[in-house]
Amino acid sequence: MTPDEWLADFEAKTAELQRNAVAFRRNLEMAGQTVTSEDKALTVTVAPNGALLDLKIAQNPELAVKLMELVRQAREGAAANVLGEFRNAVGGQAGQLDTDVSVPAFGTPEPRKPMPRPVEDDDFSDNSIYRRP
Repeated sequence: MTPDEWLADFEAKTAELQRNAVAFRRNLEMAGQTVTSEDKALTVTVAPNGALLDLKIAQNPELAVKLMELVRQAREGAAANVLGEFRNAVGGQAGQLDTDVSVPAFGTPEPRKPMPRPVEDDDFSDNSIYRRP
């Protein structure tokens, strides 16, 4: 196989992988599911990861709203617990990491704010190893 043939084969495989990745992402985004009970009394919608996104109760819509609020609170509490354990694990370095784990109420992603870049101070004159105490 010549280098040109190898390169053409490599580029073809790369293009195929890219097409497969795009298709996978598109299919994954649509992999959530909505199911309604046989008597039409309940309808639930879950995200591709199984997270409850919506609940409808035909005879008691107010109860569905209350349940979804409780689900949101539980998700936020669980995320805060995980974050607490993560901070315990990484110790003093936690402040340097992006630890925004806010959980949207109904699975709608909120735009993330970019992390501020740390100010780099290249002036090390105060920390000279050649100074005498």
